[in-house]
Amino acid sequence: MKKALVFIVFAAAVITLLTPQGLHAGERDVRDMTHRERVFVGGFLGIQLGSFTAVSVNLHGGYRITNRLSAGLGGNYQYTNDTWFGESYSSHVYGANVFSRFRIYSHFFVHAEYERLRLQSRLPPLNPDFDPDDRTTITEENYFLGAGYGLPVSERIRLNLLLIYNFNQDSQVYFDNPFFRVGLDVYL
Repeated sequence: MKKALVFIVFAAAVITLLTPQGLHAGERDVRDMTHRERVFVGGFLGIQLGSFTAVSVNLHGGYRITNRLSAGLGGNYQYTNDTWFGESYSSHVYGANVFSRFRIYSHFFVHAEYERLRLQSRLPPLNPDFDPDDRTTITEENYFLGAGYGLPVSERIRLNLLLIYNFNQDSQVYFDNPFFRVGLDVYL
């Protein structure tokens, strides 16, 4: 967890030093907002149907620290069922994440995230007597860095479009790299 926090703080600090300050036209300064107005909740839902079925729910809550920097925590759950090779394999993946976003210019931002997941491994352990029905529960750590665009839908709702890269090359959850994520933020 310490590595993740250092990673996120370092990424935000470097971006802060490299970009100019400023607000969007018509945007309120966070110093003029109440603590409640700085809070946002949101997430994204995903579904894929077919021989590989996946249903995912990712919810998060965050806080606007400055006009350009926000951070938050989230929770993840994913159910998968894979019948591609004739046998059915299903699993439940759950975990949590911590993230930060730093607005670079206008509605464009950089997103850094650390995620820790619990899942049943698809890979057999190094054991010659391995029983395929006896799967091992493992912990997977993912480190994401990417860019996004926050599209205002209304004064309190923002649609986020992200392109994210996972630095964990051995991930058993994320097979494509980079990947797209689409979600909502609702400001209270």
